[in-house]
Amino acid sequence: MSGSNNKPQQSINLEDMSLQQLQKIKTQLESEINELTTAFTQMKQAQGAFRECKSCIGTLRPENQDKTVLIPLSNSLYVPGKLSNVKSVVMDVGTGYYVEKSTDDAAIYYDKKIDYVQENAKKIQETVEQKQASYRGLLEIMQYKLTQQQRQQQQQQQEEEGGSKAPVATAS
Repeated sequence: MSGSNNKPQQSINLEDMSLQQLQKIKTQLESEINELTTAFTQMKQAQGAFRECKSCIGTLRPENQDKTVLIPLSNSLYVPGKLSNVKSVVMDVGTGYYVEKSTDDAAIYYDKKIDYVQENAKKIQETVEQKQASYRGLLEIMQYKLTQQQRQQQQQQQEEEGGSKAPVATAS
């Protein structure tokens, strides 16, 4: 999310806009909703990854010291290894930086990350809900305008049909 903008927002009456203008706004809202939904999904995936990391830290207990474990080299390739240290972990903290932390500090770090991501996901969800409400309102206005347009066209057709039928005089 970008920095806040202090400019007052201008209110526009959608009922005064043409269907073409409304269609552009509809397309923009659809795009924004899709982007926000993608961001929300990514936040939830990140939150899941942080929870998994915290869960893994929970397995580092003194009774597991020197136990044989499988160390992943890729998603499907492992090598056997031994847990020689269950008191600290080396963590990826982003952009290729790694930090060694105690298991307690690492658990606290992941709790903070989980909370931070949860807060941002909640903000995104609220924004999506607002955009969806705006989208539904826009669709109602568009439907109303389409109905009005169809009624006007029907009236014009009826007037044209009624005006072209001049009474025919018959000779007796």
